[in-house]
Amino acid sequence: MKISIITEGFQNTGYGHITRCLSLYQAFEERRIIPRFYINGDDKCASYLNGARFEIIDWLNHPAQLIKKIINSDFAIIDSYLAGREFYEKISNFCERLLIIDDNLRIDYPESIILNGTINAENFPYQKKTGYEFLLGSEYIPIRKPFWDSAQRKYNKEIKNILITFGGQDVRNLTIPVVKLVGEIYPEAVIHAVFGNKENGEIEKLKELYKDVKFYNLLNAQQIKELMLTADVVITAAGQTLYELAVTGTPSVAVVVADNQKNNILEWSKSGFLIEPIFYNEINCMKKIAEQLQKFKSIGLRKKCGSAGRKKVDGQGSRRVVSYLIERKCAVDKFYLRKAVSEDSEIVYELSNDPSVRSQSINKKPIEWDEHTIWFDGKIKDNNYLFLLAFDREDNFIGQIRFEIENNSAVVSISLTEKFRGKGLSKKIIKEGSRRLFNEYQNVGSITAYILPHNSASLRAFEAAGYKPDGEELINNELFKKFLLER
Repeated sequence: MKISIITEGFQNTGYGHITRCLSLYQAFEERRIIPRFYINGDDKCASYLNGARFEIIDWLNHPAQLIKKIINSDFAIIDSYLAGREFYEKISNFCERLLIIDDNLRIDYPESIILNGTINAENFPYQKKTGYEFLLGSEYIPIRKPFWDSAQRKYNKEIKNILITFGGQDVRNLTIPVVKLVGEIYPEAVIHAVFGNKENGEIEKLKELYKDVKFYNLLNAQQIKELMLTADVVITAAGQTLYELAVTGTPSVAVVVADNQKNNILEWSKSGFLIEPIFYNEINCMKKIAEQLQKFKSIGLRKKCGSAGRKKVDGQGSRRVVSYLIERKCAVDKFYLRKAVSEDSEIVYELSNDPSVRSQSINKKPIEWDEHTIWFDGKIKDNNYLFLLAFDREDNFIGQIRFEIENNSAVVSISLTEKFRGKGLSKKIIKEGSRRLFNEYQNVGSITAYILPHNSASLRAFEAAGYKPDGEELINNELFKKFLLER
């Protein structure tokens, strides 16, 4: 499948869209489907992408540049507060289906799959119109990969560790006032304060001023998770971090620091995970934080709140979304295609050495493993080779279709595992693979298939996929029928 992820991220607005899209990217990657990011953002975006494939492109002002790259995507995933309806409509014309990440019914979106992982989003007033699909509620929330499988936490009788994290930007400058407040209420506790983008010099100054506080800067998701599991209580902004705190069962005091967090904190308070909402611009904001910190001296309350959080978020949101998209793709054709990756070497080796596959090949000799690994590693890295594998919705291996490209033409070969033969899949895989080849290699004008005359199933499959007879050719003293598909 071709998956394009379109989002944005700037230092002045934050990188939250990127981090939650990365969660979806990693869930695809887990299924060995490798998407590509297209980010309207600044140079700091790369530090949030953990090695993901990406391009920085001002798609908001230059959509034509983006369209050239995402055209014929199976799914285009868009996570934006900047894009308008016209942009979504334009992109929908060049991909099979849009998946739009929404938080608060921001605009009237065009026909698409709407993903809103906000707590209780299933109760939001979305109009369930024809042409729309909805993935709503915290069971679909994309959170960072280390939080997908969270260990049970320990609740200490006494509060020994308190974590303070107001996001990468700390836009309301709450960290230091809260550090002082916590020090007064819990003088014996270890205070951990996390920043997202402080200069190292600033961090060193803070360490000098507050010698009893542990300051951290630019932690990765695994490090944040470990701190959360260490902390007895966390004081945080009321954004995406709450979902990670919920899945770890961490008792939390949350403060709304942006308008789009208001609904979030109200719903979390209703769920029992939070005691009550706090807003940064309230006159008694610090007083409310202090009151909730006092209440959390009760281990019973901490356990109750932590349990309520875990009931709402199990960490499997991104996997559910990806499974939904794969099942949707497979609903009609019963398969999906993706590019081969290094981990696929063994299943391709076993299929290629199947006696029935070897008997229909140009080279009929059994393949040695060492020979195969050298060949396979070379082909998946070869820019003139499109190596696609077919799977069903449960990721059972169906078969392979490969295209070797030379100049303006390509040669195709296909083989299916025994379990999936005779089900009418070959013609569909040939058709889809050929379409993919023409889409990705604009210079290729034709594809040729070489088929043994007695292989009637393959002859029928290629003809059904639109290939036309194109004579015969003698290869290795064996006569093959040629079939041709032109662009």
